[in-house]
Amino acid sequence: MRLTLRLCLLIFPLGTGLCHAESKNQNLAQTRQIFLQAEQSIYQDEDTDYIRLSDSIKSYPLYPYLQYQWLKKHLDYDNVIQAFLEEFPKSRYAGILRQKWLLQLAQNQQWPKFLSQYRHSDDQELLCYHALAQFQTGNRQAGMDKAKQYWISGKTQPAACDGLFSIFSASQEFGADTIWQRFQAAVLQDNIRLATQMQALLPNNLHKDADLWLDLHQQPALVKDSAEWKQHYSKAGLLFAHAIIRWMDNNSAAAVLTWDTEKQNYNIPDEIVADTEKRLALTLAYRQDSRAYDRLAQLGNQDNTTREWRIRSALVQQNWTEVLTAIEALTDDEKNMDKWRYWRARAQFANGETESAKLLFQGIVKNRSFYGYLAAAKMQQNIGLHERPVLVTDSEILQLQDQTEFQVTAELLALDRKAEAKKQWWHAITGLDARGLQVAAKLAQQWQMPAVAIFTIAKANEWDDMELRFPLLYLNQIKATANEQQLDPSIIYGLIRQESAFDEVAESPAGAKGLMQLMPKTAQQIAQELKDKWNNEASLFNPALNIKYGSYYYKKLLQQFNGEYLLAAAAYNAGAGKVKRWLPDNTPLPGDIWIESIPYKETRGYVSSVLFYAMIYQQRLHKTGLNPENLIRDIKTDY
Repeated sequence: MRLTLRLCLLIFPLGTGLCHAESKNQNLAQTRQIFLQAEQSIYQDEDTDYIRLSDSIKSYPLYPYLQYQWLKKHLDYDNVIQAFLEEFPKSRYAGILRQKWLLQLAQNQQWPKFLSQYRHSDDQELLCYHALAQFQTGNRQAGMDKAKQYWISGKTQPAACDGLFSIFSASQEFGADTIWQRFQAAVLQDNIRLATQMQALLPNNLHKDADLWLDLHQQPALVKDSAEWKQHYSKAGLLFAHAIIRWMDNNSAAAVLTWDTEKQNYNIPDEIVADTEKRLALTLAYRQDSRAYDRLAQLGNQDNTTREWRIRSALVQQNWTEVLTAIEALTDDEKNMDKWRYWRARAQFANGETESAKLLFQGIVKNRSFYGYLAAAKMQQNIGLHERPVLVTDSEILQLQDQTEFQVTAELLALDRKAEAKKQWWHAITGLDARGLQVAAKLAQQWQMPAVAIFTIAKANEWDDMELRFPLLYLNQIKATANEQQLDPSIIYGLIRQESAFDEVAESPAGAKGLMQLMPKTAQQIAQELKDKWNNEASLFNPALNIKYGSYYYKKLLQQFNGEYLLAAAAYNAGAGKVKRWLPDNTPLPGDIWIESIPYKETRGYVSSVLFYAMIYQQRLHKTGLNPENLIRDIKTDY
């Protein structure tokens, strides 16, 4: 039962602080209720009720959020919107409202006002409207330059660009050349729908050329056949190079042979030759082709990608002399990375340079990284967590949470609007220095936002607070599930830490949900196998269910790959089918080399992170069941 302030003072005459705190809580609860009522009036289009209710809570932290929701339904209230933007310029909702207002102004062709309110944007709708506004207000050339840029990009542009393109297509700058440029750019970007639309606009004399491009794009093997276009078509070199790149997807051996045999017969711009050579070499490297090393070494346009894949190509062949040669071609900064120091040591050890290798390994062991753990295993040592908690004071926490934008976050959390609270958080920490980010990370930890805390402390470049970066959340559920599935709880923690960083409402663009980022179809299949009742996709935001299903799925993959943790982790990320395609062809491959040679950068990082995090959690849990020897064994050719 809550006490009124008067009754509280009668009972606790000396406890005015307690009574005022009680009164404050009562007032806040009432204010939240008014907020919810006002929000409901917005949904029901009851403007009179909304204005009456919202006017009574203007000092409430969520008032800008509330007013934004109302104004986005009244975008013709220019003066009210302008006042909002001036009164709450630092609010996250100011930028969102301005964008919606700009779109409304553009649709109403209020160009001078649009330009006065426009701020730089990466939104293509606004970019097109901005160019159109420039054209309509006298800056015609700037508008036409932007129109041409967006037209020939090869991308399908939003409907907001139609007005701009209509003006451009009626100008003297528009013609067969610009249509062809867009057609060719669309083909190169595999945007066949747009390319087909452009083909219909081309004059009749270019239709045959367009058909040729589309035929070779869709059936690139035709490039090997004799054809008249090879001798007489002015863009034969560009078309030949494009077809070769496309052909690499299906028949890399034939594509490389045809390129090497025939490229001198074409007039191909130097930059296209260089780009094609780079793409061919990298594709061979991704496919662990023995020719990749030499082709990568011969490239003139070296970058970090080609330098690193040259090393990986040598690793797959276990040619340790070539590994060392390729490492020497790295930049100084690249050479100092733990990854390449580890591989230098591995190569030296394999070549008999034992003492040099041990010195390198020993230098990496002190670093808490995936390669540090691998080096420690080679040296038969343990690696320490080097835990050093970030220390902040209560006054620093209070000072930060009293800032307006953090008050907004706190109220969104109080109303259980976690997704909105996360968006608000990233807005709130904008501009904080390193110390401010440390304090913010600790505040997020207090507010039970583990993923936010993890990513915030990373922004501060602080890596030693193990409780913050690797929390032992959901411990009972994870231990129970691990016991049921006969898994080490450390590997479950490693998966959760990598998949969602303990954000129980995480949702990927592809639709994966929850702590272990399960796809709904996968989860539904698991429910059938476990004879569980399947409710709906939202049930995946239940931590216990998500842990249960995610662990079950990982255990299935582990069994499928004969207990190889790293293969199961790779399959959890990329799918079992791709992992089977990545298995070595002839002889087993050391596990560390197999990880390093995964062609997908995302999966390569994913696997190393999951295993690394599992080792960290093993120490945090004071367990000993996992080690690099059983986590990263030699990978066979078949499973």
